[in-house]
Amino acid sequence: MASKLALHGGTREVPQGAEKTHWPVITAEDKAAVQAVLDRGVLWAMTVPGGQLCPEQDALEREFAEFLGMRHVLAVNAGTAALHMALAAAGVEAGDEVITSAFSFLATPAAILHAGAIPVFADIDPRTFNLTADTIAEKITPRTRAILVVDIHGLCADWDPILALARKHQLLVLEDACQAPGASYHGRPAGSFGLASGFSVNGTKNFAVGEGGFLATNDDGIYARAGWIKQVGEIFPADHPFMSQQKYLAWNYRVQEMPCAFARSQLRRLAGYNAIARRNAAILESYLREIPGLHAPYVPAGYVSIYHKYRITLAPEELNTRLRGTALRDTFMAALTAEGVDVDLWGTAPLAVHPMIAGHHGFGHGYPW
Repeated sequence: MASKLALHGGTREVPQGAEKTHWPVITAEDKAAVQAVLDRGVLWAMTVPGGQLCPEQDALEREFAEFLGMRHVLAVNAGTAALHMALAAAGVEAGDEVITSAFSFLATPAAILHAGAIPVFADIDPRTFNLTADTIAEKITPRTRAILVVDIHGLCADWDPILALARKHQLLVLEDACQAPGASYHGRPAGSFGLASGFSVNGTKNFAVGEGGFLATNDDGIYARAGWIKQVGEIFPADHPFMSQQKYLAWNYRVQEMPCAFARSQLRRLAGYNAIARRNAAILESYLREIPGLHAPYVPAGYVSIYHKYRITLAPEELNTRLRGTALRDTFMAALTAEGVDVDLWGTAPLAVHPMIAGHHGFGHGYPW
């Protein structure tokens, strides 16, 4: 007979006070890297062509570019900043429509709004939770300029048909890979599919630094324009052609040397962390296969997920219960919490209903004012 659930007074499966890994894992090497910055006395980073004013930032950008197999990387102070830079540097302007996912973190449409453009939300595949070429096609209008595709929860979108659709309609393609460093699609790394991509190193990510991000691109022009935007226009001399292009607003998205040093140390272990995540996901999936009503994250053939979130889908039709929707979800979460298992909610509503966006032009459009 199965033991009584902790929710009903039984013994917890995870003992009270059991040790849990604090994230990110901080090692002696991490601390030494940060201390070395303090000893050096160079605390902030500014890119100067041919200069050596920011050794940790410069090295981090080279090393992350090598990790991705990309030509260029810019370290910035947030994934949101990286996405804004990508859009602006690619040429997205005020009034342009940018199609993106209705299921993402708020930073995705916020970056579109920062560029003065209009976010248009497309639906997602119910198994991968990513945009598809079909859902994007439904939202294309004469005002559509770009697609900002999200690789959600560490799983790449189905990129080949999306890129074919973009070529057909002559649309710019940008990539929100904030949750997917190390993921891949048929052998190609997340972050390599659009003109430029954004990554995040927020403390919740598998590559966790605290706050920060990266813009990655193989395009020389986007790299130059994004670098100009990053640091208040100070990257180029006054007579550089970009200085006369007033449409490129110069923001301050610079980084600091201590977080860059910490990031370099963490990056050396990222591939190992991703491998552990895949191993743990395989163990969980082997158990979930035997349990009706619970579905593991779906990873299509040819994809490699890094499981930024291990997202379980409930299938009430497979269970002997009258509970549906949030009632079933909340009961399930309460039972796991009582057993000592950490669970959380993420993305409980489509982005179009967020107060920053909703109430102006209906689903799919809207400025926050």
